Amino acid sequence: MEASSAFDLISRAIDLGSAAHGYLICGDLKGNCEELASRILEKLFPDALTQVRENTHPDIHRLEPEGLKRIIKVDSMREKIVDPMSTTSFSGGWKVGVIVAADRMEAPSANAFLKTLEEPPEKTLFLLLTDTPDAILPTIVSRAQRIDLPRSEGILEGADYESVASAFAAKDAARLVDIYATLKDEADEPALFRKRFYKTLLSFARKIMISGKIPAYRAFRNIEAIEDAFRQSEKSMGDEMVISFMLDRIHFE
Repeated sequence: MEASSAFDLISRAIDLGSAAHGYLICGDLKGNCEELASRILEKLFPDALTQVRENTHPDIHRLEPEGLKRIIKVDSMREKIVDPMSTTSFSGGWKVGVIVAADRMEAPSANAFLKTLEEPPEKTLFLLLTDTPDAILPTIVSRAQRIDLPRSEGILEGADYESVASAFAAKDAARLVDIYATLKDEADEPALFRKRFYKTLLSFARKIMISGKIPAYRAFRNIEAIEDAFRQSEKSMGDEMVISFMLDRIHFE
């Protein structure tokens, strides 16, 4: 569903008084997810557009991953979402909680938020933005209305996906470097290929996280290692060094 169609759907629900308490918006996190969230906020607070756009409205509470591990901790969840969303609205109207990268909630954070989502105060709305909905607690997903937006940057497919998956699972840095170099040379847009390559690796790491085969802190370190490698790949470091360092930090079991 395009962001404009999703907005029309949610806008009508708000006008009819039948809006869901929570919307799980899945797409490009800093792209169409943010675009849709901004339009919804402007719909709910039409007389305070400047505050909405500057993220200063007292009835809009926003939470993003924090720290080196880029996770959402339970203390931040309570301080920035749970507690303020339970108070009276300053403007006498809506209160909205926006959780960016909702898949980064630790288990205690997700459970703390779940209680609020299950019994929300009147005229409250939660917008959960994510590009990895499968990593979100299923009980949260089941209590929110899911909106799937187009993804502009997907992961690798077919034989390319399988070859990268095999080398990654074997922690074979040399093979992964060779595959990366070959596919990058064949790509029409090398920069876009690089994003898809590392996003594919992130999908592997998140599957490991969801499986529960390793402790959560190690799973988050896997994701952090891949994200760091992607940032380093945009600099002058060679691909072999970047990928080798990344695999040295990955935990599989």
